Amino acid sequence: MKKNDRVTGTCLNYTFEGLGVVKVDGFPLFVKDMLVGECGEIVVTQVRKNFGYGRLMKLISASPERAEPPCKIFKQCGGCQLQHFSLAELQRFKTQRVKDALERIGGLDCHVEDALMMEDGWYYRNKGQVPVGVDKAGKTVCGFYRINSNDIIDMDVCLIQHELINKTVQCMKRLIGEFGNAEVFRHLLVKVGFSTREIMVVFIVREKRVAELKKMASMLVAEVPEVKSVILNLNQRADNVILGDEEELLYGRPTIVDELDGLCFEISSKSFYQVNPVQTVKLYNQAVAFAELSKDDRVVDLYCGIGTITQFMARQAAHVQGVEVVAAAIEDAKRNAARNGIVNVDFVCADAGEYAARIADSGERVDVVCVDPPRKGCDERTLEAMLTMAPRRIVYVSCDPSTLARDLKYLGERGYGVERVQPVDMFPWTYHVETVVLLSKLITKKHVNIELHADELDLTSSKSK
Repeated sequence: MKKNDRVTGTCLNYTFEGLGVVKVDGFPLFVKDMLVGECGEIVVTQVRKNFGYGRLMKLISASPERAEPPCKIFKQCGGCQLQHFSLAELQRFKTQRVKDALERIGGLDCHVEDALMMEDGWYYRNKGQVPVGVDKAGKTVCGFYRINSNDIIDMDVCLIQHELINKTVQCMKRLIGEFGNAEVFRHLLVKVGFSTREIMVVFIVREKRVAELKKMASMLVAEVPEVKSVILNLNQRADNVILGDEEELLYGRPTIVDELDGLCFEISSKSFYQVNPVQTVKLYNQAVAFAELSKDDRVVDLYCGIGTITQFMARQAAHVQGVEVVAAAIEDAKRNAARNGIVNVDFVCADAGEYAARIADSGERVDVVCVDPPRKGCDERTLEAMLTMAPRRIVYVSCDPSTLARDLKYLGERGYGVERVQPVDMFPWTYHVETVVLLSKLITKKHVNIELHADELDLTSSKSK
């Protein structure tokens, strides 16, 4: 098989990114926009040693689970990958993705619950990170990067972003065109409080033109009065990191507010806050349910961010300690807890692994550990500290099934078994999936035998009396 060959094949499975897997004479081709069971004519676009890539040229037979993507730039944009899936097929894919990772990477044969889906999975994102540029005709463009490219696909409406984000980006695109300063901007970061409809806009810029940018902020607020915060973020780095270190408030407050399940949270420009509030409530309530907390339980919440899971758990526990390395997030967490009148929490600004090791060394009693790490998962120091703390339960919240499986294998080999696995679709129409896992201390065979022997002794003693 070589590049530009035309072949016919049937999709048998999916890659973790949702590409269709088509085997031609036993050789796997990964093909975008194909569903399991579909047959199509494919042109080979790339051939590697053990696999290749293809492009679907003609669909010969379609799956009943195929949906018509409503987004007009779906095929070019790299934001969503799976708009051609039905909701049922999306659920099967995300559930199986978690199951496959646990089996192949973690060596775990455990039941995975069906992913908790979002029935109306549109306009759900509360955060938009939109690159700004100029096209070949000199027109300002704001959109998303083309797949595997740095070209910006211009966008007026994104179907997975909140309506107020779309409105704000449209206004800013027009203003940038009027001011003729697209070269100043790298990105627009827009955050929305779903319950409050408050908007934060961050101008991520290459040059600090404060007077000009303040004028733009005033014009934006006049047109979009929901904007309560405009921040200038200076980023002169040469890499792909979106936010720089230097910030200045151009308008309004430094934070906006949102509400989750009766709890209020202040959100700053650099706060980590789940992007889908509707599904976040399902995710956090699942984590709390898995923890099976009592009013006597002490909880440690590692990678706590602005204290969202911390406060959800504090409503049922004796005390929860949140640990986060980002200082601004910890300040937000403290304010959030005070705002909500939650007093049985405290927050520590520290590396999760380092502080977990300190707790472990202190011998302090910990009943439940909750961990919600970044995509790379937990490092070995953090995992070891969790083991030393010896909690009754570990609740692991993960945004990446592969690193989750790796960490579960590590913990499993050292005494903690997987009890329950619940995927949650936090990112409809993409291949991403969040997962909540409950781990409990394993009872070793030796321990069971000792307990049985002790029971027998007690029984014999009772009879002799």
